[in-house]
Amino acid sequence: MLKPLPFPTADRLVQVRSAIAATGNGSAASYPDFLDWRARNHVFDGMAALRTGDFTLIGSHEPLHLQGAVVSAQLFSLLGVTPALGRNFLPGEDHLAAAGGTDPVILSYGLWQREYGSDASLLGRTIHLGDKQFTVIGIMPRGFQFPIQAEPIELWTTIAVDARSGADMTVQRGAHYLDVVALLKPGITMQKAQTEMVTIVSGLNKEHPENKPRTAQLLPELEYLVGQLRTPLLVLLGAVGCVLLIVCANVANLLLARATGRRKEMAIRVALGASRRRVMCQVLSESLVLGLSGGVLGLALAFASFRFLVRSLPAEVPRASTIGLNTHLLVFAFGISLLVGILFGLVPAMQASRVAPTASLKEGGPGFGGEERGHNRLRGALAASEVALAVVLLLVAGLLLQSFLHLTRAETGFDPHHVLTFQIDSPAGMTIMQSPKFIREVVTRIRALPGVSAASAVASLPLTGDNIDASVEIEGQPSPSGSRPAADFNAVEPHYFHTVGAALLKGRDFAADDDLRSTPVAIVNQTLARRFFPNQDPIGKNIRPGIGNGYKEPPMREIVGVIGDVKQSGPGAEAAAEAYAPLAQCPFDPMIIVVRTANDPRSIVSAVRQQVLSLDKNVPIYHVKTLDQYFADSVAEPRLSSLLLGSFAGLAVLLACLGVYGVVSYMVAQRTHEIGVRMALGAARGDVMRLVLGRGLAVAVAGVTIGLAGSFALVHLLSTMLFEVRATDPATFALAPVALLGVAALASYIPARRAAKLNPMIALRNE
Repeated sequence: MLKPLPFPTADRLVQVRSAIAATGNGSAASYPDFLDWRARNHVFDGMAALRTGDFTLIGSHEPLHLQGAVVSAQLFSLLGVTPALGRNFLPGEDHLAAAGGTDPVILSYGLWQREYGSDASLLGRTIHLGDKQFTVIGIMPRGFQFPIQAEPIELWTTIAVDARSGADMTVQRGAHYLDVVALLKPGITMQKAQTEMVTIVSGLNKEHPENKPRTAQLLPELEYLVGQLRTPLLVLLGAVGCVLLIVCANVANLLLARATGRRKEMAIRVALGASRRRVMCQVLSESLVLGLSGGVLGLALAFASFRFLVRSLPAEVPRASTIGLNTHLLVFAFGISLLVGILFGLVPAMQASRVAPTASLKEGGPGFGGEERGHNRLRGALAASEVALAVVLLLVAGLLLQSFLHLTRAETGFDPHHVLTFQIDSPAGMTIMQSPKFIREVVTRIRALPGVSAASAVASLPLTGDNIDASVEIEGQPSPSGSRPAADFNAVEPHYFHTVGAALLKGRDFAADDDLRSTPVAIVNQTLARRFFPNQDPIGKNIRPGIGNGYKEPPMREIVGVIGDVKQSGPGAEAAAEAYAPLAQCPFDPMIIVVRTANDPRSIVSAVRQQVLSLDKNVPIYHVKTLDQYFADSVAEPRLSSLLLGSFAGLAVLLACLGVYGVVSYMVAQRTHEIGVRMALGAARGDVMRLVLGRGLAVAVAGVTIGLAGSFALVHLLSTMLFEVRATDPATFALAPVALLGVAALASYIPARRAAKLNPMIALRNE
């Protein structure tokens, strides 16, 4: 979150999002919109559009699946990066007419090393990506990545490949599928750029009233990259800070107790001529040694555990592979060790420097009782602060744990168990219009495998958020100028809903004969039906999604079925309006095969791979995962946050209770003579236990009260991280303090029981 992007122009890079005007929800841009934005703005030094995609490298070895990026020609110049070998894309190479016979491609340094042995003569040669030939024109520098994502980008080609496809989404203004990055002109602020882009988009809304009205959103590129993780990371950092403060308070308490035992030593030093500053420096130097020793041990533990922690991060965390212990962190750790050494040593050092030699050398002399009472109050205050911080952490952890449990039980609209998924590309030489036939043959063969109960194909899986946003025209409901609604769009094979366990509520499923020769049809989800056809039966109604793959213009589609809502963006997100088209009427490439099995779906991976290779040996399967894994990935971030915060909260409660225990134990040790007198005068053991327990519970109650007040002021910051849990959930705010008070009472009970068992005669001899 704090590390700058590794580009010369990083401070001026912004992400430009196309947002639905009515809701403000950001989405990708269409290519026609991008061209208009680039031509009409006066605030950017340049703009580039891009999308990620899957490619199959075919050569002398086995076919290799690669993640690549389809970009407009200006991208690398915006980033201020040039290829290590070869050249950049030329301005005309992202247009169909200018691309010539083969499209240009630039390879990553890693791919060039692994597959081509760093052969410089590769420049100018052609390689086969699927059914197309590409000319290698450059090799990017070592370590370069853009867009930055979990799965590394291995190659870059121009957006001309989209123009060449049979679908040609580059001419469809309703097809929002591109990310747009721009470079601010020097001196231009984000606010000024935002204002101009909103004006440009407003003009486009008037020029194209057939589309849903949109607006523009600008974000710094780094904020766009890590924006969703900012709140969870800051909460975790705050939790770590709370634990560190609790530790400091605990150690300060121990040092205060130790300083009391060293009062005579310090008095002798002062009596022999030591200055107040000299005494403070001695005590502080001792605490600094303690802090630095803890820092060294902490670094050793960090080296041993950080790889495990990085592997535990959600897959979508950007730049996770670059996380490590570097010089900056070592300097930071050294600085923190010095700081905490001073923090927990300062109060004991000040107390030691104020020692009165005469009073301290006369045990029990004047001023001794008042000074000791002051020390006791300070130790109690430190213990109460530990309890207060522990309350805050316990409440935060409790809220996040409840939220996570609600997420795991959320209704997703499908059954993820026993479903295998994998992705495949169309064979080389096959156009996108021919791919549905190949996909159907793959599905038919897999369906015949032993243990397979159902199989189908889909362009975008649930919980991934990969659906295309499309404008929607409703027949018989003319939209006012600039107010066309929008919906998610997907393409599926017959039996897809049955395969993933989505409920067909009305009408029929797609059939094998729903192809380009038959009536264009669609199946919609419950949200779309309720939103666009309130109090009506949507079956037989017609809609026109703004995606026209397979047709010259997006066709009007007859609604033949309604399914229950399927969560596409995550279990905690609201279901969006969604329309499905048959794959045969709306080809996509690549496609995802879904297979429901009777047993463990991973057991059929080998058989599935053989079936695909038997159809075409150059078609690899990739992204092999179960739907259960996709569900686990969708809740990975809240799961990790709950786990770490729960661990921090448990540690904080333990440390706070140790602090209470230390205060009460020290009080018992100090008042041994007094307790002996009380018992000699007739005090019962129960009276002594109540006296000691009261001291411990008084400290705990004070800490809990402060912690609750602080929590009410802070928990609203968690609202964006919670699902179906209020930030002021009464049950959590009731249970956390009760639990902490119970543990504090237990910590106080041990010294209280020891005090109650004192022999009065022995206690009186302590005088």
